[in-house]
Amino acid sequence: MRIKNWTLPYFITYILVWFTKQGYFRRVYKQGLSNIPKNKPVIFAANHQNSLIDPIVIATTKFSPVFFLTKSDVFRKPAIAKILFSLNMLPIYRERDGADFMEKNKAIFDRCSEILSTNGRIIIFPEGSHNTQNRLRNLKKGIARIALQANAETEEDIWIVPVGLNYSNTRNKAADLLVSYGNAINASKIFSSNLDSSKENEIISPLMQEIELGLRNEMLDYSQEKYYDLYDFLITKVKRPRQTLINKFKWNKFKNSKLTNYFSTHTDETDVMLASVNEINEICEIQDLRPYLFDKRQHSLILPIIGLILGFPLALYGFINSYIPSIIPQKLILDKIKDRQYDSSINMVLGGFLMFFFWCVQSFVVSLFTDHYIWLWYFLSCVISRWFSYEYLIYYLRFKGKRNYNSFVKSNPEKATKFQSYYADLKQFIYNL
Repeated sequence: MRIKNWTLPYFITYILVWFTKQGYFRRVYKQGLSNIPKNKPVIFAANHQNSLIDPIVIATTKFSPVFFLTKSDVFRKPAIAKILFSLNMLPIYRERDGADFMEKNKAIFDRCSEILSTNGRIIIFPEGSHNTQNRLRNLKKGIARIALQANAETEEDIWIVPVGLNYSNTRNKAADLLVSYGNAINASKIFSSNLDSSKENEIISPLMQEIELGLRNEMLDYSQEKYYDLYDFLITKVKRPRQTLINKFKWNKFKNSKLTNYFSTHTDETDVMLASVNEINEICEIQDLRPYLFDKRQHSLILPIIGLILGFPLALYGFINSYIPSIIPQKLILDKIKDRQYDSSINMVLGGFLMFFFWCVQSFVVSLFTDHYIWLWYFLSCVISRWFSYEYLIYYLRFKGKRNYNSFVKSNPEKATKFQSYYADLKQFIYNL
C-alpha cells in the first residue's frame, strides 16, 4: 500500500461512494473546511453515530486519500483483510482480540506515525464504537497515544481536527447531514508544555480535554442522559419552519445549551415535561403516528390523495426499475442483523453500488435493441424515477400518518385533546426558552 499516492481500489471506491453519498442524503452542508491545516499531518477526531457512513462522509470531504482506524473483527479473513488494506483501512485491536493485542496495536501505531510523517491524514473515532444518539460518550486515549508517538517521530507538528457529524436521521435515506470541522488543535504544542512530566497520563490528559471540548462544540450533545428523550423531542420532533442546515444547527445548539441549564435548575418542571413526552411517544408508537401531527386538530387529505394519484405512474416506473437492487440488502443482510444501527450504512454503501450496477446492466440491454443513445436516456430516467419513487414513498407515509391521526381523533376525542394540549405546551416552551 502506498502512502502518498492513491491506490486503484481506493480511487474507484472513492468515486462510487462520493456519488452514492450525494444521492443518499437530502441535504449536505460542510462548515469549517478552512480549519483543516494544509500540507500538515492531520488526525480527524469525530463523533461516531453512523458506523460505515461516518468515515465515508469525512473521507469524501476533499479529494485526497485518508486512512481509517476500524475494529479488527472485519480483518479476520485474509482475503477480506487484503481488500480492506487496499482501501486504506487499518485494524485496531482490543483486549478480547487476544493476549498480543498490545503488540499488534504497536505495529498499527507505527504505521500511523509513518502516514503522518508524510503529511497524511487519519480518521479516528475516539468514542471507540458507534451509537446513534446525539450524545458524546467517554473518549478513549488511543488517539492521544498515536499523536504522542507521531510527534516524537515526525518533524512537523501534529494537528487534530474535531469533526461533528450531525444527522437529522441516522437510519433512513433522504436525511439531512451537517459536517462541522472545528478549530484545529496543535497536539505537539500541548505535548511540549508538559515535557517535564514522567507520567503518560499527565502528558495526554490536556490533549484529551481539548479534543472533548472541540467535539462538544461541533455536535449536538444531550449531556443529561436521564432527559435524552425530552431533549430529542423538543429539538427534533417539535415542528418548526424549514431552515438552512447551518441555521438549523445553530438553533439546535442554542436550544440544547438552554435546555441543559434549565434541566439542572428546574427538576420538577422537567420531570413533568418528560412524562408528557413519554405519553406522546407511546401513543405515537401504538397508533403509528408522528408527534408533529398533534400540531393540528385535523389534517386535510384531499391534496395528498390527488398528489398520490398523479404521481403513481412515475413512482411505479421507478419502483420497477430499482426493485431488485433495493431489495437485495434487506433480504440478504439486514433481515439477518439484529443491530439496527447498521441499516443506513448497508443501504447506502451496498444499496448504492448495486443500484448503479443494475442500472448499467439494464441500460446495456436497452442499448442492444435501440439506437440514438436511447440507453442513456433510459439510464437517466432510472436515476430520476428512483429519486421520485422514494419521495413518493415518504409522501405516502405522511398521508398514512395523517389518515391514522384523523381516525384516532375521531375515535378518541378526549385523548386527542389531551395530547394536542401537551404538544402545544411543549412547543411553546421550546420556542420561548
